[in-house]
Amino acid sequence: MRDEKRLLKERFTTYFWGKMVEFGSLLEISAWDFVLLSILAVLVYRWWKRQNTPDVERPVVPKIPPTEMMDLTIEELLKYNGTTDPHIFFALNGTIFDVTRGANFYGPDGPYGALAGHDATRSLATMDTKAVKTEWDNCDDLTPSERDSANEWEASFKFKYPTVGKLVKSQEEKKDYEGKIAGINM
Repeated sequence: MRDEKRLLKERFTTYFWGKMVEFGSLLEISAWDFVLLSILAVLVYRWWKRQNTPDVERPVVPKIPPTEMMDLTIEELLKYNGTTDPHIFFALNGTIFDVTRGANFYGPDGPYGALAGHDATRSLATMDTKAVKTEWDNCDDLTPSERDSANEWEASFKFKYPTVGKLVKSQEEKKDYEGKIAGINM
C-alpha cells in the first residue's frame, strides 16, 4: 500500500514537473523562472492592492493648552479626571503630574483611568488600580518594596510628564507659582 502511494506521488510529481517543463519550453523559460515569476506576480498584486486602499483618517485630537503650576487638595484634584476638565492629573508621592498626553492610558476609557484625578501612590506601589482613595492617604503602611516601586514610578513620570505642583492637605499649604507653566523637570 505504501509503495503504491509513493509510486502515485512520484508519477504525479514527474507528470506535473514534466508538464511545467513542456510549458516552459514553449515559452523558453525553466521551472525556476516560472516560480520566480509567480512570486513576483504575488508581490505586485499585494503592492497594487495596498495602493488602492483608502487612507484611514485619524481622529483629530484637540490641542489642550498647557496648565499653570499649582498646588491642589484631594478635592480639587478630583476635577482633573479627563471628563470634568480636559486635563488629566494624578498625584504620585505628593507630586501632581499632567498626564493628558497619555489620555489613551489615563483617560476615562483607558486601562489606568481609575488613577485620573486621584492620588495614585498606593495604586502604583501595589499595582492595583482599585486601591485608589478619595481622601488623604499618607501611605505609611506601604512596605519598603512598595515604596521603592512608587519611587521608581515617580522617577519615570518626572521625565515623561509635566509636573503641575504638589498635593497638599489644606488650602493654607498651597504655594504661589506666579503663573509659571507646568513643565517636565529634568
